[in-house]
Amino acid sequence: MCGIVGYSCENPKQNHIQILQDIIAESSIRGIHSFGYSFVKDKKLITRKYHDLKEIKLPLTNKLIYHNRYSTSGDFKNHKNNQPIHIDNMSLVFNGVIDMRTKKQMESAYNIFMETDNDGEILIQRCGNDKKLIERFVNDIRGSFAGIILDEKENLFVIRNKKRPCWILEYDNAKFVASTRDIFKRVDSAFSPKPLEANKIYEI
Repeated sequence: MCGIVGYSCENPKQNHIQILQDIIAESSIRGIHSFGYSFVKDKKLITRKYHDLKEIKLPLTNKLIYHNRYSTSGDFKNHKNNQPIHIDNMSLVFNGVIDMRTKKQMESAYNIFMETDNDGEILIQRCGNDKKLIERFVNDIRGSFAGIILDEKENLFVIRNKKRPCWILEYDNAKFVASTRDIFKRVDSAFSPKPLEANKIYEI
């Protein structure tokens, strides 16, 4: 099981970033093979990837998505195989399985050209940042999915199906997303996160 984390706030504060850093640290229980995040700076989408959690220094930013990987296939030493999946002006972090076929088979089945071996790229290539297309695509997935999408215009979408959890916390005029309730509770037992409804897209 991989971990996904998201953050959104119109007026970010340094204490939010500390909370986010703590959530990320607790999320590592779901995978320590690679770590990465995407954020927007000067209207450009930036993605950074690491193999050591201690190297991560989060920026003060309005929106951010993060992934920590538990590797089951693909060489995690090659960051091209690790998330976030950043294609053009969009970035995706997700936990689950969209398609288990080979890259060539996926390209043929979906009529796309893939830059990575990661099946999450299918969602980006087929849906872009169209909310209705994303929601329909996730609803049609036979496998499991919980994901967060960020684009260079700072649109941030969260969606899951019934086979993967995802929770949201509203705190101090900010919104935080994590894979499980326990992650939030380990950061602060007073936090009261809520589960996201399955098969519904949220814009935060």
